[in-house]
Amino acid sequence: MKTIKIFTFSIVIIFFLGMSTYYYEIHMKKVDIKKEVEFARGESVGEFLDKVGIKQDIFLKIYFRVSGVSSEIKAGYYKLDREYTISEFFKILKEGRFQMIKVTIPEGFTVEQIKKLLISKGMITEVEFQKILKEVKFPYPTPNNNFEGYFFPETYYFAMGSNPRVIIDTILGEFLREFPVENYGKNEKDKQNFYEKLILASIIEREAVLDIEKPLIASVFYNRIKKGMRLESDATVNYIFGYEKRRIYYKDLKIESPYNTYRNHGLPLAPIGNPGSLAIEASLNPASTGYYFFVATYDGTNSHHFTKTYREHVNYQKENKNKPK
Repeated sequence: MKTIKIFTFSIVIIFFLGMSTYYYEIHMKKVDIKKEVEFARGESVGEFLDKVGIKQDIFLKIYFRVSGVSSEIKAGYYKLDREYTISEFFKILKEGRFQMIKVTIPEGFTVEQIKKLLISKGMITEVEFQKILKEVKFPYPTPNNNFEGYFFPETYYFAMGSNPRVIIDTILGEFLREFPVENYGKNEKDKQNFYEKLILASIIEREAVLDIEKPLIASVFYNRIKKGMRLESDATVNYIFGYEKRRIYYKDLKIESPYNTYRNHGLPLAPIGNPGSLAIEASLNPASTGYYFFVATYDGTNSHHFTKTYREHVNYQKENKNKPK
């Protein structure tokens, strides 16, 4: 009888020692994991742990069996930058706290500039970008598969390793969320009308520096269109050469291009960039003015001076161009 008691007591002691060791190994002992690592789709937990450098001992196997966490790990990129307990480590993997990439698309950026931005962050390749745009079904007009104007300027966060199609769909989807086709494109005529306003919005975006002036600049362009005048926007000529390239000269205004509003009446062939919501709203709801001209002021405020006649326009430039700031 005494032997049985001693045996039972020993078993209890061993059990509690084992449980204590298990608790320590899983919930208290720190493992130094400082690396960026991917848990790839289809990869086994064992392969992932080998890559991270965590030894698969009996306690870890028990933890897997008890918690079931090994089947709940989310694939993705993780940035591990400190010491973790095993339970902390697997909580991160279970909750999918992926390493995120921040992508800010400035207002007025072109599709070409956005493509280069995404490529520079390792999020997409040139081939993938072009292939996806050929496959995208978009409710608004995209003449010749031109998506200029629809890559909505915003700050986005993507998990590292995100599917390139998801990235493009998210950016285009943000445009549709801001300007749903149900509101602005109920039929083909409405869609075309909205597209024309989007083209003008892209010009407004490139011409305006101050948001408060966008409705005024919109009014100038609408007034000129109604009167049969050319838009004569420097921004449209800049687009032909590429915004990053250089300043434009007088000879550039004569270049033959469907985007040159110094030579052609009406709107350019397509948007000249991707406007933000304020520029689009200005195009949809321009101010009511009698202005036909505007020019940058010479006071360093990034504002514009608006006039109703060409004589006023020229006189302002003569009187103010050489004034000290």
